[in-house]
Amino acid sequence: MASLGHVAVGLAAGRLHAGESGPRAASALLFVLLATFPDADVLARCLGAGPGSPWLHRGALHSLLVAAVVGVAAGALLGGLGRSRLRLALAAAAVAASHCLLDALTDGGRGVALLWPWSAERIFAAVRPIPVAPIGLRVASGWGLRVLAWELLIFSPFVFYGLWPGRRASRAVTPR
Repeated sequence: MASLGHVAVGLAAGRLHAGESGPRAASALLFVLLATFPDADVLARCLGAGPGSPWLHRGALHSLLVAAVVGVAAGALLGGLGRSRLRLALAAAAVAASHCLLDALTDGGRGVALLWPWSAERIFAAVRPIPVAPIGLRVASGWGLRVLAWELLIFSPFVFYGLWPGRRASRAVTPR
């Protein structure tokens, strides 16, 4: 994926977690970071990971175990952002796991190490409707822009929900 879908899921989850009265901006930022966190593994080669390393792209950081650990850490370290720590931990784990599952729905690459460390197998979903995006600056190529457009289309409900003004904002601009 080109990450637009991941950002869209993070925006929607942030709004859902914050509710109408919670800290929407902070919640949105946190959940977008959680939704894109697994792609930090693109730095693995720069940090010395060699061929076959579980730390390469779509490897260990794309596992369901790491998503659960990240969720627990978010709940423990950040409090609940207006909700309980348990609710934040569960939501954070689900959003981090959504990245892994969405990547398994793409049509390219080597698959996703969903079951790491128990299995190094790279897994794809049975149905793969999301085209894989080129990495780096190649995302600005014709193919990369087509992938971004497709992601915008299929994830637009998440974007609209995540960014649509809440009742608080709409009341503030209503004249008396």
